Amino acid sequence: MFPLAPHTIFITLAGSQAHGTAREGSDVDLRGVCIAPLPVRLSLFRTFEQHEGPLDEPLEAVVLPHLQAHPTASRALHVKMESVIFDLSKFIGLCSVANPNALEILFADERDWMLEAPPWRKLHTARHRFLTKKVKQTFHGYAMAQLKKIKTHRSWLLEPPTKKPTREEFGLPAASSTSSRDDQNRIEQSIAEMIRSYGIDDIDMPKATRIAIEERLEAFYRDALAASETDVEERMRAVATLALHLPADVVVTLNAEKRYRAAMKHWESYQTWKAERNPARAELERKYGYDTKHATHLVRLMRMAVEILERGELFVRRPDAAELNAIRDGAWTFDALLGQTESLRLQMEDAARRSALPADVDRPFVDALACEMMGA
Repeated sequence: MFPLAPHTIFITLAGSQAHGTAREGSDVDLRGVCIAPLPVRLSLFRTFEQHEGPLDEPLEAVVLPHLQAHPTASRALHVKMESVIFDLSKFIGLCSVANPNALEILFADERDWMLEAPPWRKLHTARHRFLTKKVKQTFHGYAMAQLKKIKTHRSWLLEPPTKKPTREEFGLPAASSTSSRDDQNRIEQSIAEMIRSYGIDDIDMPKATRIAIEERLEAFYRDALAASETDVEERMRAVATLALHLPADVVVTLNAEKRYRAAMKHWESYQTWKAERNPARAELERKYGYDTKHATHLVRLMRMAVEILERGELFVRRPDAAELNAIRDGAWTFDALLGQTESLRLQMEDAARRSALPADVDRPFVDALACEMMGA
């Protein structure tokens, strides 16, 4: 590791402090960017992508006065402070693929900046060149991960698993032989390869074109297989097993094994969640019937995506902060959340169709910018 302070070009507040939704007990999250020294970047044996953990003393000495002067972060310094400092090359790579966390750093409100150096200004000036239609997939994907957690935890609250699944419950022998497992793995690999062959992964084409074709293929598969978005994978699997002419009894056993593994994973996840459950989040779930903090992240991410697609702007400091805090405090029922999520999804789809944003970043421009900054 190298000293961070001389090589760090930017640090900003992140999370609730940056969104304007911080409250009593909120952490202080810091995110930043550094340019690793040339010997580290060129080394065959030393690698650096990011630093996670406390800031080194010289860097903390620079940042601390700004934190102490910040209207909300100053009140939370006694709680917990976490930091992640990305290497410039990784950070630009994440921004180029519309990673929500990276774009939030790039578009952080200047009132929340804790440290900046001239190279950062160069990148910040070019920030809008990183906004593309990819945000539809990335922000929606992050939002759906929040919804999945909400639904899973809610199901555990309402109908907690009562016992560990057994193989017999799925019509399987109590133990499978090693040879049987090896055979199953080979067949599963063949099924996976068959499903991949229906796609375009092995065709060389521009990334923007690939994304557009994949979206149309997914829509075609849903329509052709009369499947919902969540059922497509299972229907595709059924098509692949037919194409491979697998015997019916083999398919039945494979599907039973798959369901058993899924049930075991669900059980183990429940046990982990129960043992490590955050008391504050548990209270939210007890009080409102679902994790309202996850809900605020879900709504914020989807609204951000719509704003980017419609207006070509990312508002990290949220104009709807008061409403987001109200959602966290139970303003929406679970059913209302689901309704609003679907409404936002439709808005996002419409905004993506009408958006003037490019499908992908201008790669030569991004390469030239990165080279210029790393050579500065």
